[in-house]
Amino acid sequence: MEIIYGVCSWGLGHSTRSLPIIRKLIKENNNLTIISNGRSLELLKKEIGEKALYIDIPDYPMLLSENTRQFMAKSVIYWPLFIKRIESGLLKLSKLLKEKKYDLIISDARYDMYSKEIPSFFISHQIRIMNPLRIKMFESGSELFNLFFFKRFSGVLVPDYKEDSLSGDLSHNLKKIDENKIHYIGALSDFKKRKMKKDINYLISISGPEPQRSILEEKLSTQVRDLDGNIVMTLGKAEKNSRVDRKNITTYSFLTREKREELLNRAKIIVSRSGYSTIMDLAIINSKALLIPTPGQVEQEYLSEYHNKKGTFYSVNQNKINLKKDNENVKKTTGVTRNCDVNRTVENVMNVINSNT
Repeated sequence: MEIIYGVCSWGLGHSTRSLPIIRKLIKENNNLTIISNGRSLELLKKEIGEKALYIDIPDYPMLLSENTRQFMAKSVIYWPLFIKRIESGLLKLSKLLKEKKYDLIISDARYDMYSKEIPSFFISHQIRIMNPLRIKMFESGSELFNLFFFKRFSGVLVPDYKEDSLSGDLSHNLKKIDENKIHYIGALSDFKKRKMKKDINYLISISGPEPQRSILEEKLSTQVRDLDGNIVMTLGKAEKNSRVDRKNITTYSFLTREKREELLNRAKIIVSRSGYSTIMDLAIINSKALLIPTPGQVEQEYLSEYHNKKGTFYSVNQNKINLKKDNENVKKTTGVTRNCDVNRTVENVMNVINSNT
């Protein structure tokens, strides 16, 4: 089949979680045209190479704010831009569909990648869009917004489980959308759990948009000296490729996927942001973690609080980090205890697509 695979460019999480599906589609001799933008598109090119075609179509920017008042003010400006970007993406997709015959569209969180003429499937864990104050009217409105767009797709696939969920209210306890009409497919991650000696006491992963990435790096670089044991820090600077060894601390500017998978499996405790793709990675690796949400990213703030209350992971706000004290609390958590099988998730994806085309 000729398949268009659209990927949202908000961070790298959408790209990395889509890789197992993309690889499966290519393995089954399908021809893929991948549509994304920015660093997400560059990562996909690097991982998939010449096995797919690539088209750069910008999607909508992420809504970031430093506080609740700013979030509300920015929302007024953001949503018209969001709709405008969707219209622009749809127009470019329409031209593409006229130039070549395609059989299927899969969209990871891109509302602008669908066609009424071709079976189209939407992947998202954010069925309900959170707001800082958890105002019910706004959250119900976000469900209605999604419901409006979901009608344009042949199926909606949620990378989570119906019971004992990883995403909580982001995709469960819905009021306007029937949960029986969406497909809970399981966790998606490009990492695999490997049997390795746990010889890294702390793996500290610094990431996120600037300036918050640098603020976090400054805070943790000072506090990491108070920790004992073997420590590895990754700075998330893709433009550099360096390694620095100082006493018990090894610092990498950037890691390849293979090296990151190795370090994740070797680490006893992981310190990272609380993006949903990261949480799925932690579930697959089955690791304990200290979560630090990016300030202003409402979804990350919710997920860190949700898993903190469940006792899965321990979380702390960026401005209150005390690495030594916080990591003692991490040891009391459980991590994700359920079995998470990416191969089964990918098969679930294929079954949904085959059953609805």
